[in-house]
This record gives sequence, C-alpha cells and structure tokens, in this order.
Amino acid sequence: MSTALFPDLTRPGTLTIGTRHADGPDRQQTLVAAESGALGTPPTGLAAVSWFLSTDGETVLTLAQWDDDAAVPLAGPPRYRLDRSLAEDHETRVPGCLITAAFDVDGPERQRFFTDAVIAAQPRDGGHPGAISAHFLHSVDGSRVLLYTEWTSAEAHQEAAEAGDHDKGHELFSGTPGVRLTHGGRFRLQHALRWTPAG
Repeated sequence: MSTALFPDLTRPGTLTIGTRHADGPDRQQTLVAAESGALGTPPTGLAAVSWFLSTDGETVLTLAQWDDDAAVPLAGPPRYRLDRSLAEDHETRVPGCLITAAFDVDGPERQRFFTDAVIAAQPRDGGHPGAISAHFLHSVDGSRVLLYTEWTSAEAHQEAAEAGDHDKGHELFSGTPGVRLTHGGRFRLQHALRWTPAG
C-alpha cells in the first residue's frame, strides 16, 4: 500500500496526463520503478509526478505537474489545465481511489458546455459519502475533457455505481452532442515525487 499523497490539482501550472498498457500487475510495478528511478534530476519546470495503477492490473496512469506551459515538452502526453473543482472547503478525508473519464470534444465551446452540464447535474446533498472531490481538466488544444474524481475507496465507488448514483452522468456522457467518451479507469496511487523549487 502506497503512503504517497494524491496530487494537489489546484496548484497553478500545467498538467500532462498519459496512460499506457502494462499487461499485468508485475509489469505495472516495473514501469513505475523504472520511470521514477530515471527522475533523480527532474527537467526544469517539473514540480511533481504521480503514478497510478489501474485496479484491473492493465494500465499505468502518470500525472506530471509543471510550473508553467513553457516548461512542458512539446512531444508527449496531452497538456491540461484545471477548469473547475468540486470539493468541500474543509475536506479532511484521504483519497484512496482515483476514477477517470476521458472525453474527446469538438472544441473549447464543447469543453465549457459539457463541464457546465456535468456540474449542474451533481446532487445537491453532495452525493455518496465516499465521493471526495471532482476536478474538470480541459486540454490546452480544446480537444479533450478529463473528469478526475477522488474517492475514499474503490469499494465506495462501486457501491455508488450499483446504487445508480452515476446514471444521470452516464446519460450526459452519451447524450451530449460533440462529446465522446473515449476511456476511463479506476486507479490507486502507487508512487509520487515532488521537488522543492530552487531558491
């Protein structure tokens, strides 16, 4: 079990988020160990990297936080910026599970429209007690939205799904013109590295 902390998505900067197939839990662990070991001296502008393992053993998700857009390599995973977050002001629960849903969208207007619609559909009472926060990430090029949600556990998310808590969201995902769900996943944080700014 990792003791690393989930990344703070509200910090200023740019995010790059990528996933790749790992072909089993052992390979997941090997990929994370190799990548984290290669970052002894981080590139200029890289503030933090977090590695997540999918609960099905098939995927590794890497989330890198950069101080500004200019520092991000041109080649690599898509660049995102935080658009909005839904969370209680004094939240103290510790996330134990990350749920993602990634969408291709037809431009910046669809990014805004879709995010507005999903936020408007959220229950007034805060929803399932296992739901901690939701972050809406928009790709810089206007082509993607990534819904990044933190839960107390994978079991809490599964319980909410079985109770039908996500049905309205799924209707939005499938019924909004110009928006296409491409993939999603359920992840646990495996490892994280953070660097203190120089000076």
